[in-house]
Amino acid sequence: MKKLHIGLIMAMIIMLPAIMQAAELKLGVVNLQKALNECQAGKEAVAELEDEVKKRQEQVDAKQEELKKLNEEAEKKKSVWSDEMKEQKQRELQARMQEFQRFYMQSNDDLKKREQEKKTVIIKDLLEVAKKLAKEKGYTFVFETQAGVIYSPQEADLTEEVIKLYNADYKKEKKEKK
Repeated sequence: MKKLHIGLIMAMIIMLPAIMQAAELKLGVVNLQKALNECQAGKEAVAELEDEVKKRQEQVDAKQEELKKLNEEAEKKKSVWSDEMKEQKQRELQARMQEFQRFYMQSNDDLKKREQEKKTVIIKDLLEVAKKLAKEKGYTFVFETQAGVIYSPQEADLTEEVIKLYNADYKKEKKEKK
């Protein structure tokens, strides 16, 4: 992805003199990460994911406690169990521990996947808002600040305006769904 951005920047540098002669050049920048973190949908997504993390942690804690009790019970009773019973209980405990590890790994993977899906949708929508804003305001190019922009004047930063427009669209869309 960064190679693509660098390639676009290089092409612009090469074409810049011709573009500047053809029309007035108007450049803008948007910090998509900041927009994602500060827009209403991004904040709601974070809160929703935090709730999910909390629920999953409660499940993990409960399963850990269950394993701890099983292990303590096995330790207390192993002196009266036959060798066969000890082996059976050890296998059961190991199976439960493996099950717990699978659950833990799957939970983490699920959370990461959901987070990425939510971010992807929001960023896609933020990009559409930025494109629309750029067209309306007559920008020739709009760059993502984290994709290689070293400097831009404050007046070229469209991030706050993108957040504001996105939030307005998001609020309107949310009302329509109700």
